[in-house]
Amino acid sequence: MRFFRMRCTLAEIAAQIGGRVVGDETLVVTGINSLEAATPEQISFAEEKFLERAQGTRAGALLVPRPAAGLPSNLIICAQPFRAAGLLMREIDREAQALEPLIDERAVIGKDVGLGRKLYIGAGAIICDQVTIGDNCRIYPQTFIGKGVRLGCDCVLYPGVVIRENCQLGNRVIIHPNTVIGSDGFGFLQVGGGNLKIPQIGRVIIEDDVEIGALCTINRAALDETVVGRGTKIDDHVHLGHGVKVGHETIMCAQVGLAGSVRIGNQVMLGPRVGAANSITIGDRARLMAGTSAARDLPGDQDYGGIPAVPLKQSLRQLMAATHLPKDRGRLAALEQRVKELEKRLQEQS
Repeated sequence: MRFFRMRCTLAEIAAQIGGRVVGDETLVVTGINSLEAATPEQISFAEEKFLERAQGTRAGALLVPRPAAGLPSNLIICAQPFRAAGLLMREIDREAQALEPLIDERAVIGKDVGLGRKLYIGAGAIICDQVTIGDNCRIYPQTFIGKGVRLGCDCVLYPGVVIRENCQLGNRVIIHPNTVIGSDGFGFLQVGGGNLKIPQIGRVIIEDDVEIGALCTINRAALDETVVGRGTKIDDHVHLGHGVKVGHETIMCAQVGLAGSVRIGNQVMLGPRVGAANSITIGDRARLMAGTSAARDLPGDQDYGGIPAVPLKQSLRQLMAATHLPKDRGRLAALEQRVKELEKRLQEQS
């Protein structure tokens, strides 16, 4: 299926991605698609390991690392076809999402609001008092931006996003639908048989080039700041508790949950459903596999797995050992029976 149209010659694409054309430089393609779904009017791509599979494609042209037998006659040779395809897709997406600057008359804008240039603010958006929004931001319909919030330039807030009071977003931040930034941290004190709410008076800081998926919650700190560092990418359905500090260029997959005051280093990778207990630290470049639960500090530059988290090789050994437990249990029962029989014989002989 072709969702967004393009119209480029192979020569234009090669110039854009830094590739070399083999075949007809003047061939015009009108879209990009997968090897299986591409049509003769479209371009596709194949890394080295997929070149054999690419022989059956109907694509009119391919981005590939080298020529090979059985491929279409029109190729663009480039070192990293997947990266080149990503650059091309980014341009298509940018054109598809382009919006004319507009402040819809149905948007609600408070007092003392600083608005940058070339903004799109959709219908039903609510921008409270003393908010500052930088240039070229897109604020989609039904978003809420609380009092005193500061947005940098080129930010995108999709429909239903909530940014609570006094939070701060850097430049080029993207937040997908129905995510909440700055909700109250889960702070309660059990007093006299009841739960006393502790006000959460801190804020959230989202640094430059962060992207946050749909339906995430990032809680404000109790006193200081919850921070998501530069370049970090967060998948859908992720929860960060109050006072969490996330370093630069970290990746979090879906359903990650970090309890309050957790510290995550730079370039950490957290797989789906990873959890971390209160106040622990996970070091730079650590990688936690899907479903891992971290209950203590984890040094950086290692891979981890399991519940609780241990080095990945140890976790795999434990998993393999667990698969043998039913058989080992039977063997153990047989040995216990044998010991009882031997003990009985010894007693009879004595």
